[in-house]
Amino acid sequence: MPLAPSGKHATLPVIPPSGELRLLNEIIQKINSGMSLDEVFNLIYDRLREFVPYHRIAVALVDPKREILSITAAKSDGKMVLTRGYTGVIAGSSLEPLVREGRTRIINDLQEYLARKPSSDSTRLIVKEGMRSSLTLPLLVEGQPIGVMFFSSRLPDAYRPAHEEFLRGIVGHVAMAIERSRLMDALREKSDYLENILNNSTDAIVVVDMENRIRTWNEGARRIFGYDESEVLGKHVGMLVAEEGQSEEEMNRIRDQVERDGFLKDYECVRRTKDGRKIISSITSTLLRDKQGRAIGRSSIVRDVTRLRKLQEDLVKSQSLAAVGELAATVAHEIKNPLAGISGAIQVLEDAIPRSDPRRSVVGEILEQIRRLDNTVRDLLAFSRPTAPVRQEIDVGETLARAWSLLAPQPGASEVRFAIAGGEGMRLLADAHLLEQVWINLFQNAIEAMPRGGELRVLVHDGESIRIEVRDTGSGIDAAHVGKLFRPFFSTKTRGTGLGLAISRKIVEAHGGSIWFATRPGIGTSVFVELPQ
Repeated sequence: MPLAPSGKHATLPVIPPSGELRLLNEIIQKINSGMSLDEVFNLIYDRLREFVPYHRIAVALVDPKREILSITAAKSDGKMVLTRGYTGVIAGSSLEPLVREGRTRIINDLQEYLARKPSSDSTRLIVKEGMRSSLTLPLLVEGQPIGVMFFSSRLPDAYRPAHEEFLRGIVGHVAMAIERSRLMDALREKSDYLENILNNSTDAIVVVDMENRIRTWNEGARRIFGYDESEVLGKHVGMLVAEEGQSEEEMNRIRDQVERDGFLKDYECVRRTKDGRKIISSITSTLLRDKQGRAIGRSSIVRDVTRLRKLQEDLVKSQSLAAVGELAATVAHEIKNPLAGISGAIQVLEDAIPRSDPRRSVVGEILEQIRRLDNTVRDLLAFSRPTAPVRQEIDVGETLARAWSLLAPQPGASEVRFAIAGGEGMRLLADAHLLEQVWINLFQNAIEAMPRGGELRVLVHDGESIRIEVRDTGSGIDAAHVGKLFRPFFSTKTRGTGLGLAISRKIVEAHGGSIWFATRPGIGTSVFVELPQ
């Protein structure tokens, strides 16, 4: 098929159809082999010269709304002005019939065309590059234009309908390559998006098969459970169950429900982390099926709700304690005045009984019990009232020494060796009276923990915050009691109200601090109070 154009400026050799066919087959094979769009574009630029006259080629694609045309590839044997990234509005442009209707266009005198349409910016730029002729073909996919491909030559009168016919097949395969590249980019973008969600989710996303073996383990799962992906893939998901011996039964129960209903929502359970911690987990699972509809496993989103449940529990406790405090305050006020009257009357009776009379000791015991009731009422009032520290600069060491001086005269304290290490001159903005109540409670507990005497040391550490450690050499605290020590009305003493430590924690927290225990049965106990400076 001869493709020689007329005119003295451009001549083409007569190429046998077999040569064109070989080239077309080669391009198709390269495209089907998975070449990128740039590789296909470069192949066409390098190989078509022997069949079509051009000094420059370019590809421009329409946007999804079909309003803008953008050059995505361009190559020339000279300097380019109209290059990749150039965009133009389709509506009203000379390319609109090509983009909207899939027409082709041959312009064999670009200078004359620019004179007729001086507003054509793209023509002005291509003429500036020295081009004199152009052939533009639509890129069609299933009959719909997705863009255009430009062939431009520095020779006038360069293109003929035969060139257009020859290039239609080539450009058709370029359009398919572009569309495939677009689909692959969209697929890759979607895959990257989903992978980004999977890897960066703060929740654990775990996929297991029908044998309960772990197949997918994301970064959220690693953060929650502590296991790297390599440590869990292929392992039975029961390794995360907190109670040994329950894993197989529980996992099968979950699997059966998901398979039956298609999902399991907000299933709450206890799971175990790599370091042995038990966490409360909320699990939502969805059934996975293959193309034939057969169940192949389940995808689960696991959330660590331990802290949330603790906050909910604390809220319930605080609401309950608020109600108890309000009731306690009312009861205490109602009891306090009659109690004072009873105490006064008993003292009058005691004064009237001779010291030698055995009944006097009975009256004395009644007065002692009244004093206990009075102390309980005072503690109830202290616990029920809002704690609002009156802050002023205090010497920490002085408050500790003053608290001990109030307790030192009592009989049990005489057998205890007391010492303060650190804290001299250490200043803090706090309520001295309230902190002294804390120290008295802690010192009193330490004295009672050492009925045969011992050592009570107070260690004060200065840093970003002030930490006070009250350390005794008593019998220690039973492990079963440690978690209950700050509960109101909990006491291991026969004569205690159970409010001393609850009040102490309330005071410390009102100062923005924290209080906790460390104990070793038979060796002693340390109570730590940390206060911000």
